[in-house]
Amino acid sequence: MAMITFSVIKRLFKLVTLGITLLIIYYTYIVLTGQPLPDLDKLPNQVQELQESAQSVVEDNILEPLKEKTDLITDILDN
Repeated sequence: MAMITFSVIKRLFKLVTLGITLLIIYYTYIVLTGQPLPDLDKLPNQVQELQESAQSVVEDNILEPLKEKTDLITDILDN
């Protein structure tokens, strides 16, 4: 049991270390290129806008053609 716990903790440590390393590399890149750091206050609004745009794209490109095809199939089956 102790070995399983140790291996789980070891894997989690590796994941956390990798995440922190990637975050440091990202912030270093942002600072060296002179770009502004992301504003965390605007993040929920940006996520909401992205979700709304993704929903409209899915409706336009996937749901509408599916609805048209199901209507066509129902018309064919009714006749």
